[in-house]
Formats: sequence, structure tokens, C-alpha cells
Amino acid sequence: MNEVKLSVVVPCYNSRDFIAECLQSILPFMSQTIELIIVNDGSTDDSPDIIERTIQNYKDKNITVIHQENAGLSAARNAGIKTAKGEYIAFLDSDDFFHTGFWREILPLIDDSTIDIVEFNAEQFDGEITNIVEHIDCSVFSGRIDIHSVSELSPAFKRCKWYPWARVYKTALFHEFDIQFPTGRLYEDMSTVPVIYLHSKVIYGIDKSLIWYRYHKKSITQTFRQKDIIDLVYAVQSLSLLAKDNTDIKKALFPTAQRIFNLIKYMLVKNNGSKLPHGEQKNLRRALLTFIGSFRASRKVQILILPLYLNTIIRFRKK
Repeated sequence: MNEVKLSVVVPCYNSRDFIAECLQSILPFMSQTIELIIVNDGSTDDSPDIIERTIQNYKDKNITVIHQENAGLSAARNAGIKTAKGEYIAFLDSDDFFHTGFWREILPLIDDSTIDIVEFNAEQFDGEITNIVEHIDCSVFSGRIDIHSVSELSPAFKRCKWYPWARVYKTALFHEFDIQFPTGRLYEDMSTVPVIYLHSKVIYGIDKSLIWYRYHKKSITQTFRQKDIIDLVYAVQSLSLLAKDNTDIKKALFPTAQRIFNLIKYMLVKNNGSKLPHGEQKNLRRALLTFIGSFRASRKVQILILPLYLNTIIRFRKK
């Protein structure tokens, strides 16, 4: 039996319009060293039927379909990680798809088992791939980089593009360091992907777009709810725990913590001055205090008087 080099995990929830295109960017390129894991996360549309029809001509391939009750994107990814047999693992959302160049670029690289992460870029499109919305630069390194200190990861942490699907990871990192996506949380990338980088010794950067990322007007990055803000507080709390006793990690994680703080403020303003529950305000302030030494003076004041700042100043700044 051939060793499985790459597991591709595709979580799917009510993606009837896109799942076939997603899978067709994988199936024709599969060899016996590639594993496809499709996690049907309790879809209520006919996505499961479309999945079965799409894979029926590839029964000789290494394909696993998992059906579970709806538990969210993180839980679906975690189910894929638990099942994966590949030395490396990639995540592809069911409404996105790989560029054909993904296979040309990635497969030769993962023959080198010393690489922990392969990072690459993406193109966000609206409707048709000819309608490019944004070029997403996730890859900050050029070629192979051997990491000897946290400071050498600085370019990735400053870029703050933590999309899980913009990398291929060594699967052992998830198991060895007990890394999981936080179940039931949005913005799960911010509290997961940085951790994988911190445990990586070799990173390979590809300055090419290898994935097509679909734009949705109703995505969580376009519409905000109070849960979004609470989940961002959870993300910065996770970073705070990682950085608590390590100055180098604190410096590395600061740009992400700062981005989360700015995003929370933006959401509160956009939501007509919606208030963050008092307990969450305390959690946010406590987490941000971990990074306070890196904030500029005005931001330090905002953090120190955070409840007052969030409950009064932001209300007067609402648009």
C-alpha cells in the first residue's frame, strides 16, 4: 500500500451550489498518495447527494465521507484532522477550489518531509474567476526558510493573514501539540494558525495564488453580530495565554492582537454602538494587557480605561 502523503479536508454545510466545483478541483488530480476527506456537517440541503454523485466515478480513489450533526466549521475540520492518514494536511472550504497549479507546486514539495508548513496566496473572486475582488498575499517567505527563533517568524505575524486554507501543514503538528480549531467559534483561524507557526521549524513560501476564494456578501467578514465580537475576544484571550510568559512570543503575536482589537472596535461602531457584555469587556481588557507594552500611547489609554472607552467613546463615534 502506498503511503498517504496528503490529506485534503473539505468541510461541507449546505453548499449545494458549490461543492461539485470544489471537489472537481481535487478528484482528477488524486493518486494513491492523496486522501480526500469530506465532512458533511449536518447539511439540510441536497449537498450529500451532490457529493455522492460527484465522487461516484472515483471509487478507486482514497475518499472518506464523514456525516455528522451540525457542529460548525471548526468541528468539521477537527473531524478531518482526526481521520487524516496523510503526512501532510490541507483544508479547502466547500465553496472554494484549488487552482490547477496547486498540485504542480505542492506535491513535489511534500516529498521533502522536513517542511512543516507550505504557504501560498489566493485570489478572491465574485461569481466568475474573471471577476477578481482581491489578491490575498498570505505567503511572506520566499522558498525554504529554517526557523531558529520566534523573531524569524516576524514577517508572517506582521502580515496577519491566517486563513487556514492558504497553507499545507505537517499533520503531526496537530497531534504532537494538541492543536485543534476552537469548536463553535468564529474567527477560528486567529487562535489556531499562529500556534502552528510557533511550533514550525521549516516553512516554504510560494509567491503564487493556488486557491480560488469565493466572495460572499453575507460572510462573517461582511456582516457582524454580537457573537462575532465575543468570539474575537476569545481569540485574543487564546493569544494572551500563549504569550503570557514569553517576551518573544508576545512580540510576535502583538500584530494579531492589535488587529483583533481594531476589528472589535470597528464592529461595535458598525453595529450602532452595540455594547459588549461587562464580563467580556473584562476578558478583553485582561487579554490586551498582556500586549500593552507594544501598543502606542493612545491605545494603551484605551485599554486601561476599556469599559469606559467601549461604552461611551465608541458610541459617539458611530457612523
